[in-house]
Amino acid sequence: MRILIVLIVIVAASWSAYWFVGARALDRAIRAGIEDARDSGIEVETDRLKVTGFPNRFDTIIDAPRLGFPQSGIAWSAPFLRLFALSYRPNRIIAVLPDTQRIEGPFGTLRIETDTARAAATFKPGPSLTLDHANLVAEGLAVAGAGQKVTMARLLAATRLPEGETDGTVQNIGVTLDGIDLPGVLAARLGGAGAARIDSATLDATLRLSEPLDRRALQGAPIRVREIRVETLEIAWGEVSLAASGDLEVDGAGIPTGEIEAVLTNWPRALEIASGAGLLPPEQVATARQAMSMLAAMSGGSGKLTVPLTFRDGRIYLGPVPLGPAPRL
Repeated sequence: MRILIVLIVIVAASWSAYWFVGARALDRAIRAGIEDARDSGIEVETDRLKVTGFPNRFDTIIDAPRLGFPQSGIAWSAPFLRLFALSYRPNRIIAVLPDTQRIEGPFGTLRIETDTARAAATFKPGPSLTLDHANLVAEGLAVAGAGQKVTMARLLAATRLPEGETDGTVQNIGVTLDGIDLPGVLAARLGGAGAARIDSATLDATLRLSEPLDRRALQGAPIRVREIRVETLEIAWGEVSLAASGDLEVDGAGIPTGEIEAVLTNWPRALEIASGAGLLPPEQVATARQAMSMLAAMSGGSGKLTVPLTFRDGRIYLGPVPLGPAPRL
């Protein structure tokens, strides 16, 4: 019995020493990461930073965090951020997000509200701590700004390192949005109550990045997308649906080049929505309708239409018809 008691005391003391050493190392690492981010031009502010959770967890408590990116003019802030990790598995982190967050930028101020929001990330063991996989789940999401509000029943987002990839520059991503309700003003522009709700939107894609997603991600130049392979993009919007796939390459200025093939159901209504949303310049609507009518006739006149969207020279083309400038990624 005496030997057993001694063993228990030794194990308990060793575990306590491990936790306190680990907690101190984690605290130092977080503070060093904040300083590295500041040195690279990112504004980082907090009211309090503390590591607790003895004996089985490393709980990082951050009060009033704020991140500012002067180059883009975008800043994020929240009342708090909580990060949890099991002390015997410190490379897996669970984040609890507050029910209110704030994003400021050239576009104005956005207030983000959620019923619940949780995220988790697992990193490969090693000095680089390369991101292996991560996910985000938000329920009852609302984004408000400039007197308008978009609500969403649920947001699911995930990323993972593809099999065979080790440096973190390639990531498989998946995003699902359910029950998106648009602001009344925008819905009216798009055609009234029938356009007010997007039933669902799903994206499955692979990204190649300029730098790996690891512990150095905030220390150097901003990470940029270099290639996008869209496996599936599906949108269900009332009587309109879209399914798309294709590959894009992105240059150093963020301009994409390549082709996305989209299959539209009820293309006349989709054209109305694109025009009402300002995605299609007014002077191009008639030309686009004529081109899509010809493509539909060649397809047998069915409600489905296969449309090639070509990205080149910084613009988007519907076949030979220019639709406008391509977005910068």
